[in-house]
Amino acid sequence: MATAAAPSSVLGTGLSTALLVRLRAGSWRRWFAVVLAFNIALGMGFSVVALRHQADARSHADVLLSDLDAAAASQEAALWRAVSADASGPSDSLDDAAQWVDVAAGRVAASTDATTDDGVVATSLGTYRDAADLVVTTLETTGPAPARAVAEETLIPAARTLHGAVADTATRHREANLDAGLVADIETLLMMVFAAIMAGLLFRRFEAARRSGELGVAAAKAQGRARFQALVHHSSDLITLVDADLAITYQTPSITRLLGYAEDELIGTQLADLTHPEDRLSLLAARAEATTGNNGSATSHLRLRHKDGSYRHVQSIHTNLLDNPDVRAVVVTTRDVTAQKELESQLQYNAFHDALTGLANRALFADRLDHALARTDRLAAPVAVLFVDLDDFKAVNDGAGHTAGDDLLVAVAERLRRTLRPSDTIARLGGDEFAVLIEDAAEPGRPEAAAQRLLTAVAEPFDAAGDGAPVRISASVGIAMGAAGQHDGAELLRHADVAMYAAKAAGKSRSAVFEPEMDSAIIGQLRMKAELARAVEHEEFTVYYQPTVELETGRLAGVEALVRWEHPERGLVPPLDFIPLAEQTGLIVPIGRYVLREACRQMQAWQSSYPTTPPMTVSVNLSARELDEPGLVDSVRAVLEQTGLDPAHLVLEITESLLLVDLPATVTILSELRILGVRLAVDDFGTGYSSLAYLENLPVDILKIDKSFVDRIVDAPADPALDDAPQQPVMVSAISQLGHALNLQLVAEGIEQREQVSALRGLACQYGQGYYFARPLTPGALADLLHRQADEPGWNLEPSAQDVRGLPVGG
Repeated sequence: MATAAAPSSVLGTGLSTALLVRLRAGSWRRWFAVVLAFNIALGMGFSVVALRHQADARSHADVLLSDLDAAAASQEAALWRAVSADASGPSDSLDDAAQWVDVAAGRVAASTDATTDDGVVATSLGTYRDAADLVVTTLETTGPAPARAVAEETLIPAARTLHGAVADTATRHREANLDAGLVADIETLLMMVFAAIMAGLLFRRFEAARRSGELGVAAAKAQGRARFQALVHHSSDLITLVDADLAITYQTPSITRLLGYAEDELIGTQLADLTHPEDRLSLLAARAEATTGNNGSATSHLRLRHKDGSYRHVQSIHTNLLDNPDVRAVVVTTRDVTAQKELESQLQYNAFHDALTGLANRALFADRLDHALARTDRLAAPVAVLFVDLDDFKAVNDGAGHTAGDDLLVAVAERLRRTLRPSDTIARLGGDEFAVLIEDAAEPGRPEAAAQRLLTAVAEPFDAAGDGAPVRISASVGIAMGAAGQHDGAELLRHADVAMYAAKAAGKSRSAVFEPEMDSAIIGQLRMKAELARAVEHEEFTVYYQPTVELETGRLAGVEALVRWEHPERGLVPPLDFIPLAEQTGLIVPIGRYVLREACRQMQAWQSSYPTTPPMTVSVNLSARELDEPGLVDSVRAVLEQTGLDPAHLVLEITESLLLVDLPATVTILSELRILGVRLAVDDFGTGYSSLAYLENLPVDILKIDKSFVDRIVDAPADPALDDAPQQPVMVSAISQLGHALNLQLVAEGIEQREQVSALRGLACQYGQGYYFARPLTPGALADLLHRQADEPGWNLEPSAQDVRGLPVGG
């Protein structure tokens, strides 16, 4: 169905094009204007004709809709008559009425153009016809009464909807015709006006072009001013105009957001009054640079006072427009950088402070130390550095967890703050290491007194988190003094570190002052650490074997594996020179695994080449670090499987002192080793406060009597009752009786004389080892002994039977 056409855009487009034409110079503009005017008039004429045609179509559609409405009303009346109580049944009038509706509906459908209005009428008509058909069908099949009920239920609503749709559509058609007529009238009027305008333009084209150009320029300026004002008023930056004396003449509304003042509240006041007193020189310098410099611009970083009294950090750009007649001021563009400054401050704080404790970090401590050393030349006041390391802090982390360790570090830091003076710089260097800088250390003994206060404070118990027992810890402190002429802060800190290690070596929980000789010792130790790590990587170790002899027969019953370091420059390094360092650094673990693997491999080879009855055993020492290492049992199992050695022929030795550190954990590990079939020995027995209370519960097989007891056997007095007589033979006897009572084998260490052998035999000690029989031997030298023992019946390691001093031996 025809609807109102949208207003044509030809007019607007044509005017814009005409304006563009008038702005251009040239004689062809007149002809272009004529052609354009003709096209516009022609377009408007077509538009008017189309609108009139659409109006006629809608009028015709209204007639058809009225006919349809009348047909529907006639059919509805006929149906009501048919369903009345006195009617005898359907009459021919129903068919005529239905035929009239069909004809009217067909005419309406033929004239529609698929608009929304047509769809509503068609839908309503379909519903109505369905309802009418239902009433007729009910009337024919069941009679008037049911048909009347169906009519009331379906026909009445459908008829109302159809009449309403027809009425609404007719109303919209009338409104559209009115709108179309109005548009046509307007376009006709516009055609007349446009023709008059074009006539005027043809005669006064140049005047019109000039005037149009002036209007365009004025409009552009007005639009530019409006755009600039909108940008300025809604900018996040504050724009302030000040005169040559810094008096404020204008401010944008951003002042409220930035500093809390109203837009005109500060007009006439001095910008310097808003500026922090410490920044006013910067403001004046920026003003001077902007007004007298060549660039006419300057940048300043200021703090401006907020209305609430606080200050905001801002960055301002000062632009000199005093000579501009439209401005005549210095334009100050200000941006709030408070958040940026706070972030910079926080980042700077984080860069120079420890995140956990809030103390100064290594970088800040080094900076303050360098400045303090620089002042010593001018003030002649020495400085002192205290290097603090918590003793056995690893045990806290391992036992209570890293969270508890962090809590303890925070508590230690707080206690250091309370103990030392505010002028002293306290820093956490990392881990459990702290440093203290004392700048006025001229008074003798002041650094040592500060170190003692620190040690006393740290020694006090720390409250544990939750309901745990208080935590006790100690510290070792190294002290280094810096005097005039010493400018290397890193060197001074290293000296304090060296002194701290000296304090630890002296027994911990104490302080030590740096001495030059400490430096060379520490450097040597550091060099030894590096070389030892390289030795582990390159496997520069070899295994020597100390024979274990059956004392009754002199038979070679087994060997003890002893590691030696074959240094590429210093030759063979004895164990005492590197084993403690290896235990300290943890390198003892890979070294111990190498020794275990090599000793088991070698023993399996000897047993295959030189079988004995009973088979020989090999003993390997386990260190404290190895016992703490996870996977020890798995490592031993893997070595035994790899080498093929019977577990019963491997003896693992641990010192008695290790048993007393963590007895339950040690018993668990030893029990797991015993399950493998490995035999266990307690080394240096008698030196670690031996007690039956723990010994009878240990899964051990062998006790090794310490050499210190064996050495005094020959010194035993004829009369043991003498008070000043050594009592070691009594100790050896007691150990022997203890071992036999617990069904343990006994091995005496460090035998060097025949009398010791005789005494040990008398005490029923089964085995012994020492230089009396042989020194630690290379694998080749020990193989020679095995070869002689196999080829010469009755041969043994008793020096009276065979002299083995000519054999190749180790250190």
